[in-house]
Amino acid sequence: MTPADLEALARRAVDRYGAAHQIDKAVEELAELIAALMQHRAGRHGMDPVREEIADVTVMLLQLRDIFGPADVEGWICLKMDRLAARLDGGNP
Repeated sequence: MTPADLEALARRAVDRYGAAHQIDKAVEELAELIAALMQHRAGRHGMDPVREEIADVTVMLLQLRDIFGPADVEGWICLKMDRLAARLDGGNP
């Protein structure tokens, strides 16, 4: 799928299920990722459950991006990445 296909599919999901429902679903998926990461750190399972939850969260993030404004979210991503680059280039933690 192309990025445009992914965006269109995210829009369809938000249109079908509604923004409020998809926000709730995103919270659920984020909680599942947290649980999988904790299980992985504790050595209770391998990486595949974490990978699956990352995929679920990524799908929901595409929908959240659609809900909260793709251009606005991209602006925040650029700002955060610029800050990260400055920290890495400057040697600050």
